Amino acid sequence: MTPHPTYYESHVTFEPLYGAELTKLEQVARRHGFRVADLVMLRDRTETALRSNKDTFCTGRGPDYEELFARMNDLRVDALAIGVKVWRCKIEGVLYDQRYAP
Repeated sequence: MTPHPTYYESHVTFEPLYGAELTKLEQVARRHGFRVADLVMLRDRTETALRSNKDTFCTGRGPDYEELFARMNDLRVDALAIGVKVWRCKIEGVLYDQRYAP
């Protein structure tokens, strides 16, 4: 038996944002059904003048790959339009997801 994803999850990674810039991105992300993480991800890379070692990212989910891909791409285009640098867009197929109480 070949398992099929129960849903798809997309992650879009951006330059690190704070304050008003982060608020703008949150509004754009919400319009496309994405949510910006409440943290800045620290990456294992050397910080340079062109690229920080921190990232801002957001997540979106959906049962339909094509629909999620379209929302992800629209988010990317709208983020670029407000001057946010986009580092990565990816979609994962989730085969299993079970949450457990702490």
